Amino acid sequence: MEQNTSFKIKLVKWIPALIIFGTSWYLSSQETIEQMPEFWNADKFVHFICFGGLAYWVSFACNIREKKMFWLPSAIVSVYGIIDEIHQSFTPGRDSSVFDWCSDTLGGVMGAFVFLLVIHLMWRFWARGCNGAERSAKAE
Repeated sequence: MEQNTSFKIKLVKWIPALIIFGTSWYLSSQETIEQMPEFWNADKFVHFICFGGLAYWVSFACNIREKKMFWLPSAIVSVYGIIDEIHQSFTPGRDSSVFDWCSDTLGGVMGAFVFLLVIHLMWRFWARGCNGAERSAKAE
């Protein structure tokens, strides 16, 4: 029973990443995206932010806790970026770009880094909070 619950928890942790994967795939299938920002290289910025968010949630789903595992979500997102660019090359009105893939990959690295930073800060905050509670209990 406990093993079944653990599998369900692992599956649920993938939901945010799967939503982003699906949304990205859907948007890549569109000839045009009407709500795009209009500034120089806006599409590269959007790729960077979206794939950064994807890497953040892939890091969460993969339970990344150490710097040495930093490469895993970055690699997953980079490979998905290649697949996404190939997919876009078959979509009328869209094109494939190595520069988009570079933005995807850099965003993936940033997202994985931000996740590790958040985890590190949470652990520091939690450790400080527990030690502070222990100190106040000892003082009484």
